[in-house]
Amino acid sequence: MSLFSEIEKTIERGFRSATERLFGQAESGDLVTLHHALLESVEEQVQVLAHGRRVFPFPRVQVTLVAAEEARRNLLAAAFGEDKRLENDIREALEAAGCQIPRSFTVEILTSPAGDKPFFIDYQREPAKPAVETPVGRLVVVKGKAACDAYVLDKPRTNIGRLSELTDSEQRVVRRNDVVFEENAHEANGTVSRQHAHIRREDGQYRVADDGSEFGTRVFRDGRSIEVPAGNRRGERLRPGDEIYLGRACLRFEG
Repeated sequence: MSLFSEIEKTIERGFRSATERLFGQAESGDLVTLHHALLESVEEQVQVLAHGRRVFPFPRVQVTLVAAEEARRNLLAAAFGEDKRLENDIREALEAAGCQIPRSFTVEILTSPAGDKPFFIDYQREPAKPAVETPVGRLVVVKGKAACDAYVLDKPRTNIGRLSELTDSEQRVVRRNDVVFEENAHEANGTVSRQHAHIRREDGQYRVADDGSEFGTRVFRDGRSIEVPAGNRRGERLRPGDEIYLGRACLRFEG
């Protein structure tokens, strides 16, 4: 049994009445036949999901009506496109059948002089939205001496300390620092602990956490100093322009 069987009779009566009034009874018969075929084609695209829920997943339907003669093409465009007649009939049929349709649902009517069928329908899905890229942060060395003047924060975790590698008693590497303030390279470097702090990137946000440093970690923002508690993994969320003090060494965060 057709999904549109009940409502289709009402819709076609309305379509027949409108086309008879506009184009005459002779033309109306052919138009009603074409109208019925179009609704059948649309019905085939309805998807039945779990628990019998019906969905029409295409927000844009492009209908191309084929006729060799220009006068016929003009008649078809008027019969189906004027006052959004076909779009309204499809919408009514889908809604009456309990189908969920996209909010932006539209039907575009085109004509073509060539084709091996009376019509073609292009069912178009909503284009995928481009992923929103989160700007990659970076650190700029303000005070102290590091291997580089600036560092890009493109890793999930960036370790900061005074040695490039930390090893245990058996000389196994237990931590690698990405931003290294080498000892004796600058007077402020001596206040940076070997495993001083780290910066995490999570859901497009950056947070600085102190890893139990001797001289502490502070964030200087808008004229005030914010202490980053030692050992607190959550740390402090960074904002562009924040200055991160690692003892007396300083990094500026740029978002």
